[in-house]
Amino acid sequence: MELAQDDRLAAVLAENAALKLRLSQIEAATRNDSQARLGTAAEEIASLKKALHQTESRYRLIVESAVDYAIIAADLDGVVTTWNDAAEAVLGWSERQIVGRPIATIFTPEDVADGIPEREMRISLSMGKASDERWHLKADGSRFFASGEMMPLYGDDEKPAGVLKILRDRTRERKEREELEASQERLHLALEVSELIGTWDWDIPGDSVYVDARFARLFGVDPALADKGVPIETFLRGVHPDDLDRVSATIKTAAETASPYAQEYRTVDVDGAVHWIFAKGRCFHDSAGKPLRFPGAIVDRTAERAREARQAALLRLGDEFILGEAQASHTTKALRILGETLCIDRVGYASVDTGETAATISSEWTADGATPLLGTFPLARFGPDFVEELRSGLVVIENTVEHAASPAIKEAWSEIGIGALVNLTVVEGGRVRVILYLHAAEPRQWSDEEIAFVRDVLNRSWAFTQRRQTEQALIEAERRLRLAQESAAIGTFDYDLRTGVLLWDDRARALFGLRAGVPVSYEDTFLPGLHADDHERVAAAVTAVLDSTSSSEYDIVYRAIGLEDGVTRHIHSSGQTLVEDGRTVRFVGAMRDVTEQKESEERQQMLTRELQHRVKNTLAMVNALANQTLRRATNVQDGLAAFSARLIALGQAHDILTQTSWTSAPIAAIVANSLKTHQPEDETRISASGPDLRLTARQSLALALGLHELATNATKYGALSNDSGHVTIKWGLAVVGGTRRLTFTWREIGGPPVEAPETRGFGSRLIEQAMAAEFGGEVKIDYRPEGIVCTIEAAVTDEPAEDEEHGL
Repeated sequence: MELAQDDRLAAVLAENAALKLRLSQIEAATRNDSQARLGTAAEEIASLKKALHQTESRYRLIVESAVDYAIIAADLDGVVTTWNDAAEAVLGWSERQIVGRPIATIFTPEDVADGIPEREMRISLSMGKASDERWHLKADGSRFFASGEMMPLYGDDEKPAGVLKILRDRTRERKEREELEASQERLHLALEVSELIGTWDWDIPGDSVYVDARFARLFGVDPALADKGVPIETFLRGVHPDDLDRVSATIKTAAETASPYAQEYRTVDVDGAVHWIFAKGRCFHDSAGKPLRFPGAIVDRTAERAREARQAALLRLGDEFILGEAQASHTTKALRILGETLCIDRVGYASVDTGETAATISSEWTADGATPLLGTFPLARFGPDFVEELRSGLVVIENTVEHAASPAIKEAWSEIGIGALVNLTVVEGGRVRVILYLHAAEPRQWSDEEIAFVRDVLNRSWAFTQRRQTEQALIEAERRLRLAQESAAIGTFDYDLRTGVLLWDDRARALFGLRAGVPVSYEDTFLPGLHADDHERVAAAVTAVLDSTSSSEYDIVYRAIGLEDGVTRHIHSSGQTLVEDGRTVRFVGAMRDVTEQKESEERQQMLTRELQHRVKNTLAMVNALANQTLRRATNVQDGLAAFSARLIALGQAHDILTQTSWTSAPIAAIVANSLKTHQPEDETRISASGPDLRLTARQSLALALGLHELATNATKYGALSNDSGHVTIKWGLAVVGGTRRLTFTWREIGGPPVEAPETRGFGSRLIEQAMAAEFGGEVKIDYRPEGIVCTIEAAVTDEPAEDEEHGL
């Protein structure tokens, strides 16, 4: 308990008690001592009484001067006898109000009920001191938290005469401590919940980096060692070798300049696995500008990167299927995409014999350096329960050494170089028919997302196979039903028209947003679940296919609104009817979710429309440039040269727009790219400056062509035609009448004297008319004797024009 830095009051009381004890001992001794020692004893007694008087005076001064400590004295019955000013300020009772009342008055009711005041008095009288930290009661009924100490008071007879209670209000400190602990706990919980986050704090002068356990493991450092602080070089050794130089350089720059640090790079963890992380932090300097501390945090983006790779692989898979011609071709491509995306060594199909005793390799992809599997392999070699595991449809082994039940099984896995595997099987009639195997040479964890990705590739592969089989005129119902059993993504239906009973499997129910096992019917489930815009079309298709005299086929895509979850899904449904005695008696078929496929098709159509729009606009612009350039050329060679130069300028602008998906482009990039062929290496002839501003696609193309014309003219006749001239380009923004306005100025200085031309050529009209039209403003060319000045003034807006929304 911190009552005071030197605990003055307790020290004085202790000194007082010691003096009294010594005085009583001497007085007792003198009563039995010889006459010769009486004189010496009398002198010591006088000295002790003087010292005792001084300690009592100091005690009174301390009590009277204390302003932070409530000092309360009570007799042996616990009745308050002394109450200083600080006690009145802290607890609210005046000395007149409290003296004579029990000291228990300042304790909370629950502490009084538990006998805390009496217990403190007993401890202080027996042990010499009783310390505590607890809640106490004020005069107004409120409570405050205090650190306290109770000690005995002695009378002249050296016997306890009461107790002294010293309190200090610690409510604020307790609240601040609790808030700090709560804040730390929240931060700790946040980091615990988000297992992707790690933090660091680099003490630069001491070259000690302090990190949490997650950070340390991601960089291959022992967490116990990292907690004590280690040099930054220890963590740099955990950066992937291909990224080390870049990361080291950016860290050095950030530390020297105190600029924000943000980098994405790879690390190698304690198990040797590679992670993609994003690190962000900032270095703080001292008053002298020297680097002091560099804290920050990292996020493990490995899973996100893998997810992006899987999404890209699915898109690539669709493209590969479209380009592939034969079944074998797209199967091989699917295997290759699986292996490359999951970074594994081997992917393939194996067929299982009728006795489920052996598997024969049918098709396989292997990574560079991996040994292909050929021929037939006895399944019993991999364990007596291996076939039974395959019948479950999915076998996942993350470490074949740990999974192997015997040395023989371990050797079987080792011979074919498998450290981890995933097997997905096609089971028909309780028998394993086909195995899709994925092999990794080293042990690894298989995430749920990776398993789902494998299933997705399989489902897409199956879907593509369906379309191929349809083209080969296989029986529709047989194909749909068989694939519905083999592919977990396909649901089946069976509508008995004689009884009116509609049967759906749980996958079909899920497509209509229903729980497993929910009863269904045609009138109360299927029709109400159709999207309103598709209801009439689908109902008509069903009616047509149920007509026994009709040759209509049921192969349709429609939307369903989940009856319980409300989710809209695109469903591809196909079926076939059974006719008996000229009457349709059954309607059976399959349904599958094609929502992602439909969304992909819509995105593709949108991209196609945008591409057509851009190509038309670009061809129109090229046609106009060709007509105007060649018509006014003095000869074919000059015309072609001018036309080629303008096409190059147009292409450079296209390059910038392509990098921004044809939405907009920074004006600074347009200026720099358009003039780079006219700018010498020392960059002394052309200077450009202005605020950050983005132009629309049409404005960017117009400005690029205009700058090309101005630079070409300056090179032939103007400021760039000699060794002393130069060009300054400036642009700025101003708000006029609530509208932002752009002012762009091209100014030539130091060139030959300028004379206004008698007629305007195509370049001048391109600058003045085309740029004015695209910018929606005014463009002027002023032929001043000292040099040409071209000015653009136009309003700018953040909203793209209608053409811009389509790419140009």
